[in-house]
Amino acid sequence: MFFWFIGTGVLIFKSVFKDTKADLRYLIVGLIFLDILDSLLSVSFIDKEPRFITHSLLFSVLVMFVIMIISKRATIFRKNSLLFSIGLYLHLLLDFMWLDQTNFLYPLPFESSDNFVKPRLTTAILEVFGVTYLAFKLKSKNLIEKFLTEGII
Repeated sequence: MFFWFIGTGVLIFKSVFKDTKADLRYLIVGLIFLDILDSLLSVSFIDKEPRFITHSLLFSVLVMFVIMIISKRATIFRKNSLLFSIGLYLHLLLDFMWLDQTNFLYPLPFESSDNFVKPRLTTAILEVFGVTYLAFKLKSKNLIEKFLTEGII
């Protein structure tokens, strides 16, 4: 799922935070970062199941912790980095990770005999929702250019 994360993540962010000047490009990178990292870790064979690491709450908390330590208060870098971190949390929410405690609470010793798998029809419906929202928000060339240059939807 790609557009589900981006479209719904932007919708949730705009609904909850009401920040009309946020550079949503950083949020979008955070929304897709976990899946990209999964792909990279799978290719390099670092871990047998890299999803345990990247799709865990611990990983997102550690990323936010590092951002808070290395960034100075009230800077653009911190604001944009926190948007990235919020994207990580929204990815976990939109990926229904709380339903699989083995992944979500890794490295805690939860044994799960059931693996949560979304049916293909559900995945398709979620993707259509994301595409529809993005198409509605980016319906003209000017809106697309504004998003690409300023990150505002």
